[in-house]
Formats: sequence, structure tokens, C-alpha cells
Amino acid sequence: MRNLSISLLSTICAFAFAPAALAQAGSESDSQATASSLAGNYRLGGVMETAAQLLLDPDGSYKWMLIVGSLDLYSEGKWTQSGGQVILGPHEFGKDTPVFALGEASPWSREEVDAAYASETIRLQNRAKWQCAFLETGGYYASSDDYAATEELTPLQRLEVAAKTESKLRAEYEQAIAAYFARDLSDPDDNLEVSARSARRDWGHAVAVLAKSARAAGQTARYQPPSLPADCFFLSDYTSEYAGNDSGDGINWSEGVGIWVNRRERPNSRLDIDAEFSFADGSVETANSHELGFAFAPAGYERQLKSIKLTLRHDGSEYASRFDVPPDREARVYEVKLDNRVFVKPSFKELRLNISGDRLVPADGSGGAYLKRD
Repeated sequence: MRNLSISLLSTICAFAFAPAALAQAGSESDSQATASSLAGNYRLGGVMETAAQLLLDPDGSYKWMLIVGSLDLYSEGKWTQSGGQVILGPHEFGKDTPVFALGEASPWSREEVDAAYASETIRLQNRAKWQCAFLETGGYYASSDDYAATEELTPLQRLEVAAKTESKLRAEYEQAIAAYFARDLSDPDDNLEVSARSARRDWGHAVAVLAKSARAAGQTARYQPPSLPADCFFLSDYTSEYAGNDSGDGINWSEGVGIWVNRRERPNSRLDIDAEFSFADGSVETANSHELGFAFAPAGYERQLKSIKLTLRHDGSEYASRFDVPPDREARVYEVKLDNRVFVKPSFKELRLNISGDRLVPADGSGGAYLKRD
């Protein structure tokens, strides 16, 4: 079955001018080619505006790359020889290939202070989205059609009705919040989340009516938002004074240790890397890189960093490396190079190339040929 990359090659090769003979299977003598004679570096010829290279190593591993326009495709894995063909695939990033490389170290600076604040904010926001999902959408209603339903009342009477309605709906919202946080987290049913979201919407509607009624009566609307756990603060409609127990332990942003993953490159949301910082006093701090590619742990200069362990979990695999760092009070932040090939999606499940002398010809007949360079 053809896959995405082979289909792409077929489309491009409509413009190819390679001889038709190149698409034919190799001769019987070609099929007797040995792995050692096939090993080498190949480039794709006969295809316009396309660059591709193929490296066949004698140990049975391959690396393949194709560039056309702004599209870059890459694959690596094991190759085999069978029936006059070279068979590439499946794509597999080597389990023994180091994913991380530790680079230069630098002191903790203002840039790290800013990054630490941003990283912690992302962490709290993500935690809020997970634990307080009913708060994710919307705010107050700017106005309400229900206001017109009490036009026969005086402004003060309308304010009194609005205040009672707000109080009633706030109580219902608080009950829905309590039920939401008491739910069984292993239960996939989201009815309690929907109920809390609906109660929040109805109460917000009532607050809008209350505010409008108070303005019409020349008074100030008074209400108290429901108390929310500290974890909900980053999704709450209110300032921190309304969030219950939101102060928590203060974080010292001015001192710490950290890592920058692929620093100066475009941030990558896949950089979900766990960092473990071990200190000479035996203590251990853990952190996560989040989307910024920066992981840190608050730590004073009296705590000497001893080692860093990095762990990436991706596509069912785990890649980990531990680095011992030399004693240096000024070395607080380490650059880490992550091999982005680990994120490469398979360009093909299998790519078959017919052996034709020193050429490897795509078996799907799309044209072109890989020409040996050495």
C-alpha cells in the first residue's frame, strides 16, 4: 500500500524525465548484489525541483531525506535486501540514539527570572484547565433581556427582585461547584461539569441583570462571588481577592537552577520534558519544561547542583539521560540540545527500491532513480 511520502513522490515525478527503462526491475545479476556492495550514499536523480538523499550503512541502518519546496521529509531505521530490492522501513528513531546533549552553562539572569514566571504561569493555567474545566469559557453577560420583564415595577422593586434572583442562582452555582469537586474523577461522565458550567452561566446572567437594575435605581450592585479553590484562579472571572486560599507559598524567582531546551529556537508545544535536579546536599527538585522549553527549580547559590536528569515521553517511548555537572556556583542554567528527529512522523511504512546496477529505482514506477555517489 502506498503511503503519504510515496504518493508525494508520484505526484512530483509526473514532471520527471527519467527513461522508462529505469522503472523496470533489476536483472537477476542485480538481485545477487551484496549488502556490502549496496551500502553507500545515494542521491535522487531524474526528478525536477526535488532533492533526496539516501544513506545505506553496512550495519543495516539507513537514513533517508527528501526536500521539495518547503516540505522536508526524513526517515531512518533498518534496511533489508530481498528479491532484487532494497526495502527501507519501518521508520524507527534508534532507541540507543542520545536524545539530549548538554551544552554551555550560564549564570541565573533576568531572562531566567522572566522565563520562570512565565513557566509557572503556564503550569498553573494548565492545572486550572484540568481541575476547573467548568470555568474555561465566557464571562459575564453584558446585558439581559430579562430586564424588560420587570418594567412594570419601580426601579427599587426591580433591584430587589434582581438581588433575590442573584442570591438564589449563586446558591445553586455553589452547590454545582461543590458537586463538581466531589465527583468521581474516574467516571468519564461529564454531567457535573456541564451542570456547573450552566449554573455559572445562569448566575453570571443574574449578575448582569443586578448591575443594570442597580444603575437604574442609582445604587451600587452588591454581590459576593462563590469561593473557588486556589487552583481555579487562572480561569476565574475575578481578581485574586475572591479566590479562596490563593496565596500559597511564595516562589523566589530571583535565584534558581534550570535548563533551556533548544534555546533560541521557536518554542515547541511538544517539549514536555521532565527535569530532575540533584544537589550536593542530597536534595532533589523536579520540574517540567512545558511549552517554553524552560524548566527550573528555585534554589539559592548555597545549593550546589550535582546532576541533571532529563526524561522525554513521546509516542509510547521514553527517552532519558543523566548528566553530572562539575562544581561551579556560577553555572546555574544549562543549554540542552534535543534531537528533534524523535518527533518525526514516519514518512512511509515501507519504501521498496529495485536494484538496477548501481542505481536504486522506486518500485512503484514513479520515475527517477537513486544514484550511488561513492
